[in-house]
This record gives sequence, C-alpha cells and structure tokens, in this order.
Amino acid sequence: MIRIAILADFPVHRLRSYEECAPGHHATWLPPLAKELEAHASEFDFHWIICTKEVAKPTKIHTWGQTFHLLPRRKLSLEILTAFLRERRQISNLLSSLKPDLVHAWGTEQGYALAANDSPFPSLISMQGLLQTYCAAARMPILTRVQALNERRVLRHASHLTVESPWGRDQLSTLAPHANIDLLEYGVDPACFDIQRNLPPIPPSSLPSPNTQSSISSPSPSPFQRFSDSASQHLPLALFVGSISLLKGIDTLIAAFSDLRLRDIELVIIGAGNLLIIKHPLPSNVRVLGHLPQADVRDWMSKAWCLVHPTRADTSPNCVKEARVIGLPVITTPNGGQTQYVEHGKSGFIHASGDVEGLIQGVLSVIASRETSLQMGATGQANCRAALTPSATAGHLLNIYQR
Repeated sequence: MIRIAILADFPVHRLRSYEECAPGHHATWLPPLAKELEAHASEFDFHWIICTKEVAKPTKIHTWGQTFHLLPRRKLSLEILTAFLRERRQISNLLSSLKPDLVHAWGTEQGYALAANDSPFPSLISMQGLLQTYCAAARMPILTRVQALNERRVLRHASHLTVESPWGRDQLSTLAPHANIDLLEYGVDPACFDIQRNLPPIPPSSLPSPNTQSSISSPSPSPFQRFSDSASQHLPLALFVGSISLLKGIDTLIAAFSDLRLRDIELVIIGAGNLLIIKHPLPSNVRVLGHLPQADVRDWMSKAWCLVHPTRADTSPNCVKEARVIGLPVITTPNGGQTQYVEHGKSGFIHASGDVEGLIQGVLSVIASRETSLQMGATGQANCRAALTPSATAGHLLNIYQR
C-alpha cells in the first residue's frame, strides 16, 4: 500500500466533531476530493496534515477511510514572518514517524510547501495561487509579498508541480523552468451541479439602455448601502465573488458600475477586504455583503444574470468555475486560467484587464434580456460540468501519484 502524506489548509469545519468551527476562507475543493479518495483507501494510505487554531494539541481523526492529523497553529502573520519555522518543525516530526512514500503539499501561501521541500521524502506541490505573478500584477499587502518570497524559495527547489490551467503552466515554466509540471484542475463542490438558475422576468422598461450617455452616478451615503427587497427584485443582478483587492480588479469594477449606463443594474459584492482601496464612494446600485457561507454564495449565483471577474491575474478562480457549472455567463479578462471556461461572445465576454468600457459593454450585452443571459450561461455548460467534477480531479491526481 502506498502511503501519501497530504499537507493542506483543509477546511476543518467539514470534519466530524468540528462542524461548529468558523468556515473562514478555505480551499473549498479539498473536502469533495477527500470524499472521492475514500474509494481508493485499499490502495493508498492517506494522511492529511493540517495546521489550525481549532486545536490546542496534536489531534488525530479517522474519517472517509483516511487519517487527519490536526496540529496547533499560532497567529498566522507571525508564522508568515518567520517562514513557518514552528509549523515546519511540527510537520517534520510527524512525517518522520509516518515515513510516507510521497509528500503532497497544497499551496505556497502557507508553510506546507516549505515543509515538503524540507522532508527527505519525494514530494509533489500543487499550486493554488501564483504569488510572485500576483505581486507583479498589482500592489499587494506586505504579508503577501513576504509569502511570495517564500514561494520563490519553494519553486527554486521543487521538482514536481501541478497547476490548474495552461495559463498557470505558462507562468510556472518561467518561475520554475527545471520542474516537471502537470495540469491538475480542481473540481467544484458537487452541490453546484444541483443549482438551478432562477431569473424572475424583468419588465423591458426596467432594463438599462446601452445608448444612455456615459456619466458617473450618484454615490451612496454609505459604502454598505443596501437595496430594499422591493427595489432590487426588479433589477438585473450582476455578481462579484472574491477578495476586495486591486488584484481582483475591484477598482475597474466600481468604475464600471459608477457609469450611468449600469445604474439600473444591481451589483452584489461577496468577499472580504479593505474598501479603503476604492478611492471613490460606492454608487447606490452596489452593495457589499462581506464573506458568506458557500450555500449563500451559490444561492446568489442562482439569481444573478452574470458573474463579473475583472482580475489582473488568477490561476483558475473557483468562483468562475462554480458559475460556469451552474450555468452563469462570465465577464472576465484574459489574465488567468478562467478563460478555459469562457468563450468570448458565447458564454461570456473577455476584455482586457482595466478596460472599464469593455466591462460595461459586456454587462450590457449579457443583460440585454433574460433569455440572452440564460442562453449564454447554458453555452458550454456541459463541457464545464464534465471537466470540473471531484471524481475527475481524483482520477488525475492518482495517476500523478503513481507516476
């Protein structure tokens, strides 16, 4: 039997006895993957190693035919600034006792990839973000820049990598030209496959006209201005899901929805971040909901006419994959792996990063009618569903393990 040690920021609240833990921001694709791996427990001995604040001492859980080792974590910012030395020692001691045939680390944002490089065992590293590329694309917080330096150390020594998209592979071929790179797309939560879009009919008089003169709409008195239910139910809804950051193009997004041509479209922003990076007040047709549970995000996707994702760099954003599986058209940029799932003019629109006018025209085209939105969302949806199942991810991953 092959023993695999998987080092990852697994969502602890999905484990038995930890359901009450705060969800936070986690790799949502890992629990469905773990459930798929259960079917292969006779061939592989899976040991997940997770650093978390939810335990005060090392804790072991057996579920899904696998073993989950929870290690105590202190303040994350301190770990980042010390290159995760404390966590790497904990992981190293555990790996010494497990003696795995392979160490698989997910992501370079935390200490898992560094710990994999430290170990004497063969290792595989799966990229989640590409921090060096992100820092080159937009002004990032100081801790992210420190993480990017840690990533550089990882990639300097890594021999086997996986990444989600051809775009990501192109970036990695420059950052780690010596490494073997496999494509491994991460499937979405199976619940996305059960979501049905529910767009209420909108009177034609309520749809915005593309001929309206461009101008800046009146700002709201508060950055958390909320529409009343009676007002918003008659407006087409555009949705943004992701961190409120310059990397995700939040400045382009707000500039577009400040234009009078989009004044009759409601923009809902789901995600955490510092609104102070937006230099202008939010227009009155924008509301910010902060971080929401996955089920709530999917509910908003079912009601939205389009997803807007004006990113400056993104390996393969989960929100775009979920939107396309659900059947939601996407307006995005060519700067990332999301272009695998969006065909310009058919299942959405792809405009240059920072192109405010292109974003406006894309939104206006998608919400031209309810039928337009539904038809564009359905275009290519079957292919997205076939590519983004957790079972497909598990199959590809097991092939990589065996090689």
